Amino acid sequence: MKKLILIALIAASLGTSGCALMLVGAGVAGGYAISKDSVRNLFDLSNDHVYDESLNAVKELGLVKLEDRTHGLIKAEVHDVDITITVHQVTKRTVELKVRGRSHLFLPKVDVAQEVYNKIIERL
Repeated sequence: MKKLILIALIAASLGTSGCALMLVGAGVAGGYAISKDSVRNLFDLSNDHVYDESLNAVKELGLVKLEDRTHGLIKAEVHDVDITITVHQVTKRTVELKVRGRSHLFLPKVDVAQEVYNKIIERL
């Protein structure tokens, strides 16, 4: 019940932020959210584990440009698309993973973001 409430609150907050949002799949916390340029989900895993596996996954796919564990931020380039991965603690047990993809012209590239997200999920 707590997970359902948390997902509903996040979905509501994302829905009011001006981004189109769609919940799909059956992720660890009940489904992942896709907006015009990003994929996000909640996991009951450690922040360090999600960060480390995200970093390893994106290294397999492309070139890492920035690693900032303190702020949970990874920037990379995959298929000529700028990828931004953020990992942050939502509750004591829950971490949010967000993968955003933008072209060099700042156009949304959710397909590449989803490819990176799927690679990360394989590792979790």
